[in-house]
Amino acid sequence: MLRTLWLALIGGCLAALSLLGALGARLDAAESTPTPALTRITVSGRIQAGSDGLELPVGAPVTLHVLRATTSEAPPVLIQQLQTSLSAEGTFRFENLALQPDDLVFASLRYEGAQQASPIVKLEAPLRDFELPLPLYARTETGAVVEIVRAQHTFEFPNEEVAQILSAYVLRVEGDRFFSSEQLAPNGKRISARLPLPIGALAIAFDPTLSEWLAIGGTTVAPEVLLTRPLFPDQTYEVIFSYQLPMRGGATIDQDYLYRTQQVELRLPQDSSATLSNFAQPFRLSAEADDKSPYQVYEMEGTLRAGERLIFTLTRRLPFTPQPIASASAPEDTTWFALVVLGLVLIGAFGGAVWLLRGLLRR
Repeated sequence: MLRTLWLALIGGCLAALSLLGALGARLDAAESTPTPALTRITVSGRIQAGSDGLELPVGAPVTLHVLRATTSEAPPVLIQQLQTSLSAEGTFRFENLALQPDDLVFASLRYEGAQQASPIVKLEAPLRDFELPLPLYARTETGAVVEIVRAQHTFEFPNEEVAQILSAYVLRVEGDRFFSSEQLAPNGKRISARLPLPIGALAIAFDPTLSEWLAIGGTTVAPEVLLTRPLFPDQTYEVIFSYQLPMRGGATIDQDYLYRTQQVELRLPQDSSATLSNFAQPFRLSAEADDKSPYQVYEMEGTLRAGERLIFTLTRRLPFTPQPIASASAPEDTTWFALVVLGLVLIGAFGGAVWLLRGLLRR
C-alpha cells in the first residue's frame, strides 16, 4: 500500500513538472512575439479644396482604408474598409476604431472620375484621435497643362541589327486641376498622357505590374505608350519603358513630342562606336561625357514646344568583317589544241593533194 502511494506521489510530481515546463515555454513564446493591444480611437477629416471654385460633393461616400502587417517582414495588407458620407461642411468622421501601432490609415473619395486620397498615416504609440486632410481637385480636359520635365533615352546595341532604347519620362501638370482625357486606352482607362515612339519602333516592353497604368496605342508603324492614371498638381510621374529600332550602321530617328518638353537627354555607350549628328535642335555633350562615365551624354540646349518633332541621325561604325576571297584560276591555255587541229588539217590537205596528183599522172 505504501509503495503504491509513493509511486502515485512521484507520478504526480512528474506530471506537475511537465505541465510547468509546457506553461513556461508558452509564456516564453508569448513574450518573444507580443501582440500589440488594440486601442479605440476616432479618425476625422476635412476636404481641402485644391481647385478654385470646387463644388463639394455633399453626401458622397468617403472610404477609410486600414492596412496592417502580420509580421515585421511581411508587407501590409488591407484589413478593413469603412464608409461614411461627406457632410455639407466638407467633413467626415469614423468613431470607435480598433487600431494598433504601425497600422497604415488613409481616406479616399471618388470625384469627377478619379479616386482622390489623403496622405497615408502610420500610427505610432500611444494612439490618440487624429484628423486626416483630404485634398480634392476638379478635372480639366485641356492637354496643354501637361509638361515633360525630362526625357532621357539610353541606347544599347545588343547586336549589329538593332538598337535597344530605354526611355524614362518625368511628367507633371500645371495649374490647380488634375488632367485626364475622355479617350480610353486598350486597358479601359482614360488616357492622361501619350508618348509617341520613333517611326518603326517595335518590341515595346514595361514592368507588367504597371499594366493598370500603362498601355500601348498608336499604330504598328507609329506606336505610342499611353499613361492611364490621372495627373494631379504638385506631383511628378515617372514613366519607364523600352523598345527596339531596326538598324545596321545607322538610322534617322524621328519622334513627336506632344507636350512642352523642358529637357531631353540622349545617352550612348562609350564603347559602342556610335555617334549622333544632324540634330534639328542644338545639342551639346555634357560634362558627364568623360573617361569615367560609361556613357556619352548629349543634352538639348533649348526646349521643345508642344507638338514639335525631334529628329537626329544615329551612326554606328560596325567592326570590319573580312569576306572570303575566291581564288582566281588562270585561263586554260588551248594553244596546243589549236596547233594539233591545224596540223591534222594540213596533213589531210597534203594527203588529198597527193592522191589527186597520182590520179592525174595515171591518166
